[in-house]
Amino acid sequence: MTYLKPALAGLLLFAAGAQAQSIEGLSVSPDGKTVLMSGTNRVVYSVSTETMEVTDRRYVPQMVRQIIHSDDGSMVYLRDNDKRLIAYNTADMSEAWRTEDADEVVYAPEQGTLAILDEHWKDDSIRLMAADSGSQTARIALGKMKTDMFALGPDGRSALILTQSSKSDAEVKKDEPADMTKLQKADFKQRTDGYVSQVIAVDFDLGEFTQAESHYRVSFPHDVNMVDGKLLILRSNLDSAIVGSDGSAELIDLGKDHFNSAMLDKAGTTYILTRGTDLRFVPVGGGAAEGLLSVQRLQGGPAEWVTAITEGKDGTLYFATNAYRLIKVPADRGSAQVVSVY
Repeated sequence: MTYLKPALAGLLLFAAGAQAQSIEGLSVSPDGKTVLMSGTNRVVYSVSTETMEVTDRRYVPQMVRQIIHSDDGSMVYLRDNDKRLIAYNTADMSEAWRTEDADEVVYAPEQGTLAILDEHWKDDSIRLMAADSGSQTARIALGKMKTDMFALGPDGRSALILTQSSKSDAEVKKDEPADMTKLQKADFKQRTDGYVSQVIAVDFDLGEFTQAESHYRVSFPHDVNMVDGKLLILRSNLDSAIVGSDGSAELIDLGKDHFNSAMLDKAGTTYILTRGTDLRFVPVGGGAAEGLLSVQRLQGGPAEWVTAITEGKDGTLYFATNAYRLIKVPADRGSAQVVSVY
């Protein structure tokens, strides 16, 4: 299937000259045949997963930060640097609908629902939209509370939000005890740094939300999911955590820290962690051996690292790097195929 058509005659030369930048958006079609990639060079690439060759390129006026395929593959959604979310029909790439003020977008595939965060200077809000038509089905305003991250429940009618932090006199700073592990030190710091955040539980059907204070606060997550009614937040360092709607928080022991990217797989059984082009597969809850695939970095250039991860319905993983390379890892995690994208 042809997804994208080049819009400029000089596109190939433009794309080839932008390889020092990175891939921001990455998504695989539900049938597993096509990967869409968007780069800081304002090009969207279509890649055949069978041949791993670029089949189409499209220049776009704004950098595309996020790509989402609909669950049936009939539509694809592009969120750009101007906070526009544009839905396209994949059959002919005609525009189906668009909406503005999309700072973050989360998709509930089984419900066909998109949740869109608008970080307005007056107040934040989250609205639900039907993924096929773009019609708004619900909206909730959060007042002066500023959202740091959120996840949509699998029912598509609930959400959990972690707000930006604020100072708190209730959290008293203390000296760090001796003989603590790195994870214990990270947890101690969270509890005694003098800052707290709010966990907001949203019910879109009722149009209401509740909030609870939490000692846990972070920004810039790699991946945020709602799992068993709690926020599961994956970060680069030792402050990944599971956060309850009551504000409780437990740090996740990932064994190491300082990752370039992190993601929970769709089965919810494996943390996928990257450092450079080393790919780690850590079982959730432990109890099984970790997996490791070391992909040789591109030689002769700057350091290479993974900037985006996506997973197909069959469990195949795709990793994109700042060197415009695409890494394909099958569901058994036993090998890696690497190609340059230009």
